[in-house]
Amino acid sequence: MRFSALAALFVLLPAAGLTQQQNTVDLIFENDRTTARSAGAFRHDGLLYISLNDLCEGFGLRSYESTDSRKLEIKRGNARLKVSAENPFVVLTDQTERRSVYQLPVNVIHAAGTYFVPLELFVPLFERISGRSSSYQPATNAILVEGSTPSFEVDIPTILFEPKVNGLVIRVKASRPLRDFESWLRQDGWLYVTIAEARADTQAINRLKTDGMIRRIVAIQTPTSVQLTFKLSGKIAASEILPDDHSDDILISIRRPGEEDKILLERKRQEIRKGLEEQRDRWKLDVIVIDPGHGGNDPGTTGLNRTREKDITLKIGLKLGALLEKEMKDVKVVYTRKTDRFVELDRRGQIANENNGKLFISIHCNALRQKPSSVRGFEVYLLRPGKTQDAIDIAERENAVIELEEGYRERYQELTEENFILVTMAQSAYLKSSEVFADILQHELGDHLPIPNRGIRQAGFYVLVGAAMPKVLVETAYLSNREDERFLRSDTGQEKIARALFNAIERYKEEYEKLLEEGREIGVR
Repeated sequence: MRFSALAALFVLLPAAGLTQQQNTVDLIFENDRTTARSAGAFRHDGLLYISLNDLCEGFGLRSYESTDSRKLEIKRGNARLKVSAENPFVVLTDQTERRSVYQLPVNVIHAAGTYFVPLELFVPLFERISGRSSSYQPATNAILVEGSTPSFEVDIPTILFEPKVNGLVIRVKASRPLRDFESWLRQDGWLYVTIAEARADTQAINRLKTDGMIRRIVAIQTPTSVQLTFKLSGKIAASEILPDDHSDDILISIRRPGEEDKILLERKRQEIRKGLEEQRDRWKLDVIVIDPGHGGNDPGTTGLNRTREKDITLKIGLKLGALLEKEMKDVKVVYTRKTDRFVELDRRGQIANENNGKLFISIHCNALRQKPSSVRGFEVYLLRPGKTQDAIDIAERENAVIELEEGYRERYQELTEENFILVTMAQSAYLKSSEVFADILQHELGDHLPIPNRGIRQAGFYVLVGAAMPKVLVETAYLSNREDERFLRSDTGQEKIARALFNAIERYKEEYEKLLEEGREIGVR
């Protein structure tokens, strides 16, 4: 009898509206009254229900459950009996394979993985499948069955162990073909084997002595399968389950690590090392994209002395590129423009992506509408919706260039305020690196330029949207301020800005590739 199933059943009874009176019914075999088996039972609406699963077990019959359709089938020879959960109909096929359908006055109850039928109403039907005359005796609460106590039919009577030079073969003895089985070896040494639609002598298997590679065996019989669990000792290279070609037995091979495994392990390590090197090369900071703002028919902002932003940004960009090409031989320099020409904002990001850029620097000059102005200094911007009005105003001014582009309404129609926030969130993978570079850049500019440091800010610059890489936009100084304009117009000022940008790239590259190298060393240990 399944005591665990019954225990679970009586927890579920109140929810199902069933009587909570636990009971069992004994199975007494006339020729062996000293041995009694029992089946779980309970009363509901004046009827005594008995576990059909327990009846099958007590009579030594096989039962098969379809959990999807919630049907239970009992077999003896050609005879079959089928019941369905929450259904009153019983389908009976006799030994001549003649099929009959009977209707019980109540439904079959399915609870705790067990099928319950009304005992007194079902006993006559059960006689047809069991082949034994049976009668329920209410006075003794027992079913009297003719004949002797049946022996259980088992498919798996025992297990044998066959040591091998490089491991062990577990032979699961089978009395008939068993085709539905699987195994799973855990890293902690537990091997789990499931054999569906089979019955095993679990008591005999659990009594087997273990030694060598097998430290423990646990065999459990469930209504639908046999669960075999083995605790293995030592290092295990692999396990495999397969049918024996010369019998109905199931073989489980367990192999310890050997020379071949060491070779395979070293080969795997080499593949991992090669993959890490390829990833490291892929992410190496080897392409810098310089984006001189504005150009062509877009002059950008203008200074007090008619200094045009597009001219200053191009000169600084070319000077920065020359430094990189001279002092960083392993870095490829990509320009969004090298001449006084107009480049659409979205095209600048495309150029960066097409060249597999690893860092995008957009160079600009700032200005206020009121000229002259006392406001001066440089600012470093990250791509995020602006928090301050100043940042919003600057972004609006820089973004206004799209109106010079042909068909700009269609090209930028998706960049509504809500969508822009979503776009910037989608590029969050590069935000941390962008923040690191922005911090390095503001310190280098602050240390080498004779103008104020106005810090790191955030704003929604369209030019930064398309570049799928770490990126910043730097407003080098204010053309609306006399001192800043003078500094920006001078060759010395442009050189200092270019050198500060170069120093920031150099520092960022050292820190960035140091992290890549550390990651490579950890990965190949």
